[in-house]
Amino acid sequence: MAEATAEGGTTAMAQPPGPDPHAELKAKIKAAFSIFDKDEKQECDVREIGTIVRSLNIYPTEKQLQRWIHEIEEEEATGFIKYEKFEPLAVKLLTEEQHQHKRNAEDEIVKAFQVLDEDKKGYLEADELQRLMTSYGEKFSNEEVKEMLTAAVDVELGRGFYEDYA
Repeated sequence: MAEATAEGGTTAMAQPPGPDPHAELKAKIKAAFSIFDKDEKQECDVREIGTIVRSLNIYPTEKQLQRWIHEIEEEEATGFIKYEKFEPLAVKLLTEEQHQHKRNAEDEIVKAFQVLDEDKKGYLEADELQRLMTSYGEKFSNEEVKEMLTAAVDVELGRGFYEDYA
């Protein structure tokens, strides 16, 4: 739409802003964040960011997650992340970078475990899982290993049947 000027020309009229193309996505982000915003202060504990991000189907490495947290933390760390800083990061991750942080397909996970399971038994011994988790790639902390083994290993047999968790 154009508007006539005193000189006889035309200028473009400012169009009212259209609907936010990310409104639905932002609502999803807000809902996930709000679960951990216990005091309704538009902030959550920095330790919950990984859980929130993963609930949005974004699966970063721990290193990537720490980098993102560093980007959105206050200059003087308070232990909390403000929603106003989290939302733009989450929108970016869910739009521009979504393909980079997807969870591996179940068959890929099973194949990865099968490579480790040389005898094709369908499981890995608890001590072998612990060794792998603390020795290769992005190493897990002792607490993370203990938590995973508690959840994934059959207590009586001492084995983790990997197809149950893929």
